[in-house]
Amino acid sequence: MDEDSRKARRTTFAWVIGANIAAWGLYLVLTKVVGIDFDMIRQANYG
Repeated sequence: MDEDSRKARRTTFAWVIGANIAAWGLYLVLTKVVGIDFDMIRQANYG
């Protein structure tokens, strides 16, 4: 029981770290490579 909960916690922690790295990677690709920034998105949404 204790070993299973520890393994589940480790798996969840790995997923959270992986999702965080993927989100930052996508952010860097969009801002540096594609050239999209949040001001551009804000202007497109609100005129």
